[in-house]
Amino acid sequence: MNPTLSEIPQLFYSSETGAPIDKCLVCEKHLLDQQEYIIEKAFTNYPGVNTEDLVWEFAICTDCMKTQMDEYSEESERKMTEYFQQNMNFIHQNELRTAQQFDADKWISKCIVKGTPIEECAQFQISAQCVGNLVLFDRTPFMISGEAMDEILQLMSNETLDFFNDFRGKYFPPPEDLSPFFREKDFVLI
Repeated sequence: MNPTLSEIPQLFYSSETGAPIDKCLVCEKHLLDQQEYIIEKAFTNYPGVNTEDLVWEFAICTDCMKTQMDEYSEESERKMTEYFQQNMNFIHQNELRTAQQFDADKWISKCIVKGTPIEECAQFQISAQCVGNLVLFDRTPFMISGEAMDEILQLMSNETLDFFNDFRGKYFPPPEDLSPFFREKDFVLI
């Protein structure tokens, strides 16, 4: 079945501007003119209190994403690919696409790896593949739980973990007075 392009849902808009994220985090290329890119956001969720905090958000063009992923060690890239091939379950996405349901909230309602409902996840990341001002509803949007992200981090080489930490430190440094409270290994570029 062919993917469907639809207007970017507000869920993937910039939390600062309330508008679509319009430039690549790395090269600052304008994204809304037919450029292919990925939007990623990470959240800390407080189950039972019905609230969540945005940890970080960004858009990255596919060229920069490829360049960044080239920094992964061969071992990490192989293990991450194997993990996703063995564990990602696109049945939910396929059912929604077949039913012509393009509500992003439904697409990210449960972890694509663990099946855990989003409201039960203490941390989670969401991702969407975009072209210009449209989201490609195919394998994305999806949500990955903190539990799955922890499993992925366990597979990464020290070299790749250093790259993740450097990337986070460059683009999302924690406030100095709070840095002792941030986990050393909490960032994965998916």
